Formats: sequence, structure tokens, C-alpha cells
Amino acid sequence: MSEEVNKANNMGRAWPVAIMVVLVGICMPFNMGKAMFLGPVIMEAYGIGEAMLGFMISVFYLLGAAVAFPAASIFKKIGPKNTIIIAMGCSIVGNLIGIIAPGNIPVFVVGRIIEGGGFGLMGVAGVPTISPWFPDEKRGTPCGLWAAWVAIALAIAPILFTAIFEATGDLMSVWYFNIVFNVIVLVLFLVIYQKPSDPYIDESEKAGDSKMDYKAIFTNSAVIALAVTFFFGEGAFMGVQGFFNAYVATDVNMPLMIGSILLSVGSFAGAIWGPVAGKISDKIGSRFKVLVICQFCMLVYSIFVFSVHTLTGLIFVVVLQVLTTGITAMLWTATTEVVPSKLVAGATAALAFAQNVGMFIGSMGMGFVIQALGYQLASWCVVVPCWALSIVVTWIVLRKKIK
Repeated sequence: MSEEVNKANNMGRAWPVAIMVVLVGICMPFNMGKAMFLGPVIMEAYGIGEAMLGFMISVFYLLGAAVAFPAASIFKKIGPKNTIIIAMGCSIVGNLIGIIAPGNIPVFVVGRIIEGGGFGLMGVAGVPTISPWFPDEKRGTPCGLWAAWVAIALAIAPILFTAIFEATGDLMSVWYFNIVFNVIVLVLFLVIYQKPSDPYIDESEKAGDSKMDYKAIFTNSAVIALAVTFFFGEGAFMGVQGFFNAYVATDVNMPLMIGSILLSVGSFAGAIWGPVAGKISDKIGSRFKVLVICQFCMLVYSIFVFSVHTLTGLIFVVVLQVLTTGITAMLWTATTEVVPSKLVAGATAALAFAQNVGMFIGSMGMGFVIQALGYQLASWCVVVPCWALSIVVTWIVLRKKIK
């Protein structure tokens, strides 16, 4: 009877905890988006071009990639709560450093690197913090919500940050806003978070077997394929996302706010689509089918995204971009199904590492390629092949590895 009571209590608390973890997660891509969505303003303020902007965007992912695997061990040693507190600390400190010396590129870069450490920690901690609250057959929806942590931030940040800048005329006012928001979210997290009394984990882990076996992670072909798929997808996505506003403002010659609105609407729809895609995959019993359909839509997106020059064309590509959240929802959910529960943090570390490396290369590489070839050719030479490779890996390896 006590076990049934514990399960009932868990389900009553599961969603508040899951939502709170997602809210903490949103703070991290908020930091990421500052350089992306204010790119034209930053280029003017710092006197730089697309290549340097790409570098300033991409350094955010350096520490995120570096801490990914250590973060899995840290998570197992100090637990979800303390790991997430450290992530929030990185976010707050990074923002504080950013406001020390406005106009100073090295200070700007250091602040973004530290903020990226928080992003990397949350990438590892999110799924293994949420998944023990839910049974396997019901994880698609909460993990789909978690997969929307970036999309939710990207839905809010473009318009919010542009509005803050336009209202104040001060680029650093966005950094001040993030500090205040981070502190409020951290306080809420400390009030709401707790561990499940009877978690949905393997019996061996309940008995105390929680050792992080990295050999088992690195030799698991499903985990490696999930990570490689994520690497190509995130590199392609960020190669576009980081320069979309700059493309709209410079190549299409529309106001900065138009690009921000389009990005926000697309990301908001993507935030809704993430948990919906997870729910669909629960209902049909297949992560693979949802994953492949979304990937093909993103391949079409990559062909047209920097080739359209009308508002109608931009709306078309943004509608397709929404489906990328379905990809991340399937990948994050699958990590809880291809390894024992004690190794989930290690599996998410592999994905977080691939995500950050992909974002770093995609952001920095696209800046140089755009400057050399222009937006359209850059997309066809870099983004299209990345999505094609993502589909190939999924079809060849994951077709028999995930349900």
C-alpha cells in the first residue's frame, strides 16, 4: 500500500517539478540568444563583421562541450539539485562578467564562455532529473517538454531582447534583465524542487548500483548514433538560427523586429510541438517515425531558408522550422530507453556534448562561409548536407535501435 501511496504522491508532484526544471533550462538559451538576436546591434557596437559575430556566438558552446561528460559524474555524485544550482551560478556569473566592460570583446567572450558552462550542465541534468518521475510509457510528453527548453527561450528572447534594447538604447540592459530573471527562477527552483519518493528507475539503481560506466556509454551504438544525429542537426539548425536576423535585416532589408517576430512565433510553435510530438510518439509507440518525418521537413527547410526574399517565403520556412523540436524531443526521450537508468546521465552527456560541439561549429563555420559565399550558397553547402547526413545516420543505425 505504501508503494501505491508513494506513486500517487509522485504523480501529483511530477509535473510541477518537470515544469520547474524546464523553467531553469530556459535561462540558459536566454543567454545563448543575446548574441544571436542582437547580432546586427552587436556588429555595429563592436565594429565587427559576420565572421567575428559567428565567433562571439559560438564561444558560448565551448565550456558546454567541455563539461558534458564530467557533468554526468558530477550529477551522479552531488545529485540533480546541486548540479542545477551550479548551472544557475554559471548563468548569473556569466551575465555579471558581461556587464563589467561594455564594448570590450575579450570580456564579452569570457562571460559567454561561463554562461555556456551552465548550458552544458543543464543539457546533461534535464532529462535524468525529470525522467525518474514518469514511467517509460509516459515519458514522451515530459521529455518532449524538456526538448522545448531551447525553443521556449527562442520564442520569447527575440522580441523581448529587441524590445528591451529599443526601449533603453543600452545593449547591456539585456544582460541586467537576465541577471534579475535568473535570480527569481533560482529562488523558485529551491522552493519547488524535490526528489521523487519512489522513482521510476531500475531495481539495481534503487539497490545502490549507480556507478557511471563510461565504457558502456562509448560502446553503445544507439547512444553514439543519437549523439551523431544531434551533432549534425544542431550544427545545421544553429548555422541558420544564429544568422536569421542578420539575413532578414541585411539581405532581405527588413526591420530587425520582423526577423525577431518570425523567430519568436516559430519558436513558440516549436515549444508546443515538442511535447505534442512526444505525446504522439507515446500513442503510436514509435520515436523513430516521428524523428524521420521531422528530419525530412528540416531538409526541405534548409534548402529554402536563405533563398526567400519575401515575407510569405520567410513565413513558409519558419513553419517548417517548427518541426525541429520534434527531433530533439525524440532524441532526448530515446536516451532514457537505450540504456539502464543508472546510465541515463551519461547518455544525455553524449547528446549534450554533441549538441554543443555542433552548435559551436555550426555558428562559427557559417559566419565564415556566409562572409565568403553569401547566405544562399552557405546554406546549400553547409546546412543541407548536415540535415542529409542526420537522416542517413538515423535511417541506417537508429532504425533498429529505437522503437
